Amino acid sequence: MSKIFRGYWFYWLLVPCLLAAWQLSLTPEALADPLTLERVYLIDCALLLPILYFLYLRSRATLKAAVFRSLALGAAALSYAAWLMPEGTGQVLPSLSLLRWTALPLIIAIELVAFVALMRYLYGSEPKEEELVNQGIPPLVVKLLLMEARFWKRVFRLITGKSD
Repeated sequence: MSKIFRGYWFYWLLVPCLLAAWQLSLTPEALADPLTLERVYLIDCALLLPILYFLYLRSRATLKAAVFRSLALGAAALSYAAWLMPEGTGQVLPSLSLLRWTALPLIIAIELVAFVALMRYLYGSEPKEEELVNQGIPPLVVKLLLMEARFWKRVFRLITGKSD
């Protein structure tokens, strides 16, 4: 069990951090002084979470992938922070909304290309679990993806009567 905690420490830290941000947004002090709340969100979402995620990914992914994923997490966290802010308050987060809506289609396109590449590999002739784990996908997720791919291949063979 401790291997799971050590191996995926960032995810165990992320959930309480996001819940704490949500709880912080509900306090009377935050509603009374939304600028301080915005500063806390900016530090947590734009600095702390991306830096921690980069530190988590540095041994699991390439430098380029780690930087990109960290920036994407920071953008997602800023979107979450902007959603938590009281309506009509804040100085920096409202101005970042334009950047968010500009970057969102780009991130979706990149994720779609990665998804299609992953599906082509999974539904290819011989997908190898080790190669996917080396790309930074958690082993449990890889096993579930491969099980699903095998299931759908069998369903396809059953329906069409083809061997492959």
